[in-house]
Amino acid sequence: MLASCAHEAPKTSADFAGEFKKICIEGSGKGRIELMSTRQNFSYESQVDRKNNRFDLSMDFPVIGERQIEFSLNPEIANKEIKNSEITDLLDKQLGERPDKKRIAKTIEEFFVFASDFMRFKVANVYPKHFMGSFLNDHFIMERTTPSYRFTVDNSVPNEKFYERLIFKIYVKEISNEAILTLFLVPQSCDRQ
Repeated sequence: MLASCAHEAPKTSADFAGEFKKICIEGSGKGRIELMSTRQNFSYESQVDRKNNRFDLSMDFPVIGERQIEFSLNPEIANKEIKNSEITDLLDKQLGERPDKKRIAKTIEEFFVFASDFMRFKVANVYPKHFMGSFLNDHFIMERTTPSYRFTVDNSVPNEKFYERLIFKIYVKEISNEAILTLFLVPQSCDRQ
């Protein structure tokens, strides 16, 4: 008796590059930012200022009001800029008094440095080779690891059950298997460049 098995062809770098191009980073929609066990929902608008090589994200929180985050697409410059931004101040206040507060605050800064690195390649429309790509349940997942951190970008395209969504997460390897910071974006309009 012969049995037949259908195997999906392994994904190639061309598949990853194609999925990478579908990711929406400019537009508007709804979002949520999670820091450890705290969650804040917001509406957002985002754009890339190509002339000045910057990414701008405006988040409107229901109770807190509008907060801006703007950072360079050069990770080295973003690292210096993000330390005293409105959003890092807001997140730092949510930490309260914890013994690992300094480590978590540093992780928040690193999150935006990783995001800057990702955005730089996205704006150039070039798949970043230092990110590992994979597919899982209709999600395109990119991951970058360092000795201390694991940063993921999870993009899922819209289907009959869900809207398109883009999720950025950072993990600290020695602290937890749970994400320290998650930025969840659901674009309602996308300005694909």
